[in-house]
Amino acid sequence: MRIGSAFAAVVITLTAAQAQAQFGQPPPQQYPPQQYPPQQYPPQQYPAQPYYPTQPPQSDERTTFEIGTLYATSVAYGIGMGSWISLEADIDDPGIFMIPPAILGIAAPVGVYFLDQPNMERGLPSATALGMLIGAAEGIGIAGHQFVTSDEEDEWGFIGLARATAIGSTVGAVGGYLVGYYQEPSPKSSAFIGSGALWGTVAGSMFGYGASEEGVGYGRATDSASLGGLIGLNVGLVATGALSAVYYPSYGELGWMWAGAGIGAAVSLPVFLFYAEEDGPPAKRGFLFMGTATLLGIGAGALFGQGAGDDIGLNSGVFNARIDYVAPYQADGATGLMAGGSF
Repeated sequence: MRIGSAFAAVVITLTAAQAQAQFGQPPPQQYPPQQYPPQQYPPQQYPAQPYYPTQPPQSDERTTFEIGTLYATSVAYGIGMGSWISLEADIDDPGIFMIPPAILGIAAPVGVYFLDQPNMERGLPSATALGMLIGAAEGIGIAGHQFVTSDEEDEWGFIGLARATAIGSTVGAVGGYLVGYYQEPSPKSSAFIGSGALWGTVAGSMFGYGASEEGVGYGRATDSASLGGLIGLNVGLVATGALSAVYYPSYGELGWMWAGAGIGAAVSLPVFLFYAEEDGPPAKRGFLFMGTATLLGIGAGALFGQGAGDDIGLNSGVFNARIDYVAPYQADGATGLMAGGSF
């Protein structure tokens, strides 16, 4: 037994020596897996991102208010065209005379309804309505100036006024539609241009009347006023039309301009007190200052109203007032309107 055990030990020793000689390294040792504590990292800090509120996409379709303006203008256009037709036909019977205005007064808005199928693009209805109104104003201005500057036998008369208004409004409607279709102006631009035409008419009439020749009387002074108003209409139209290419006032800013025009005209009224002397210059010279103050008021309104929104109010960096309601008012035998709002 001892010989056998010794022999087995020698065999095991030789086998281990052969393995070491063959592979050149001892058999691998087994070690338990080493444990490492989990690595702690501080939470990463990110800078706060600013919040930008998303603006709803602007619709390319006209608004209800915009198409409503065109509907109202088309009714007036249809009634005017019908009246002109009755005048041209020399209809004296009132019942028959009113038939063309009634028919066209309904047909015109019906035509707008079909023209709005599908809905018009944004800005097209307001441009068409503005062209119609400005064309009518041009016709009225031309006919009015012809009336006050012509002899009685050369006057166009009422039929001439109707003819000029009908032609002017038709040409203006077509021109406004083409501008709205190809240029796609904003409704705010149309409101700005229309306001400029009206401001120019009022200020031009003031300048024309105030600059009329001294001692010519009221009738001759109105001739100058009509010419000044017609010139002012076109100057205001061209000026605001050119500005609208780079300047887009909001409805709130337009409200400030209108308020400035009214304030400028109102504060200039005391100038007429200085013409109380009998031997002094004529009081109508005060209209020169009144027209100047009106234009300065428009400019001041544009300056102080910067940033006003589209809501009805005086919201800007200078004031923050809002008109919430207008209602009838009666007290102590006086009747009027009251307005309320917030500051």
